[in-house]
Amino acid sequence: MRISSPLLTSYTWLNSLKATQLQRIAQATGIQSSGTKACLIARLKEELPQPDPENQMRTCKSTSSSTRTSGMSILSIDMGIQNLAYAHLLVPRDSNSAATAAAPGVVKLNAWRRLAVSDALLDPDSRSSPGSTSKQQKKEKHTFSPSEYARTAYALVTGLLHAYRPSHVLIERQRFRSGGGSAVQEWTLRVGVFEGMLYAVLHALGQAGEGGAEAGMRPAVLGVEPRRVGAYWEDRLGVDVDAPKKKKKASAREGKKVKINLAGEWLRAGMGGVEVGSGLGSGSPFRLSVADDAELRALVDAYLRRWAGKSNPARSVSRAKAEGQAAAEDDGAVIEPPNVRKMDDLADCLVQGVTWLEWQAMKQRISAEGLDAVLHLESGKL
Repeated sequence: MRISSPLLTSYTWLNSLKATQLQRIAQATGIQSSGTKACLIARLKEELPQPDPENQMRTCKSTSSSTRTSGMSILSIDMGIQNLAYAHLLVPRDSNSAATAAAPGVVKLNAWRRLAVSDALLDPDSRSSPGSTSKQQKKEKHTFSPSEYARTAYALVTGLLHAYRPSHVLIERQRFRSGGGSAVQEWTLRVGVFEGMLYAVLHALGQAGEGGAEAGMRPAVLGVEPRRVGAYWEDRLGVDVDAPKKKKKASAREGKKVKINLAGEWLRAGMGGVEVGSGLGSGSPFRLSVADDAELRALVDAYLRRWAGKSNPARSVSRAKAEGQAAAEDDGAVIEPPNVRKMDDLADCLVQGVTWLEWQAMKQRISAEGLDAVLHLESGKL
């Protein structure tokens, strides 16, 4: 009889796996998958949830309403200066802990915005509107000096924290070089500096006891590497991003198309365009819903209309396109909000947040099921 329970083995069963199996586990959980077999095993043991039988027993016996109903408030940020985007996702505790592919939990899109940071210095007296522009503070020209970056970073972070009270803040990791180029572009340096200042402000506020999801709590601040997100969905979709017959890695543009289409499919389902139980794709433990907010739904609707006209016909859903065309004919000319013109930024922050949630769900599954979860992963039964 094979005993694969991690409560008894504490991941010692990882030693019996092949390097390719270890890499698959790492990719499915958002953990770095490079290195030797020994390095992979050590990394997985360190980053996978550590078994705690006593804590699990206490959790099972707990009947308090706060334990049953409290969940996660996730703020997912796609970095940029002219095109920063963020998505706020709410996950009830019950949805996160009991979600399965057969009975997906609900992830609610509570807010979704894109803004030009250089033109959106927040009014300290209006922190409840992090996407608004303060006319008093708006400047004609920005020097991108350290002091200006600092003021902007502080205004942005405090506005978002007070508006959404996140338990987790996900920030897209920046690279100084992209596309294999040797040159370091100026805009990447600017975004990198701004990224560092966001971390600094969040750390300082946390040390001071401000900005927590609840009194006395600090949001967990985590960096998410875009290449790991892309690799995860390439594996989930079973294609090499629009080019299944090519051996070369997908280009950045092809990767953006995948994320734009993913967001479009999810949002269409979340707005009631398809069956609510369809989930976020094959095997996903979650399904997306859209909050009943007029501004948010107007942006989602504009995104869907544009996506229906531009998405890859081989991957898009004809019903969404037909509905978009019918709405345009009934309403006349469609005026899209300015924020929808950069679909990739909006898609990136949403896909990043959902992907991170799927990583956490897989980590919990591996912690609970041990080797059995790996066997399901290899068979494609997520």
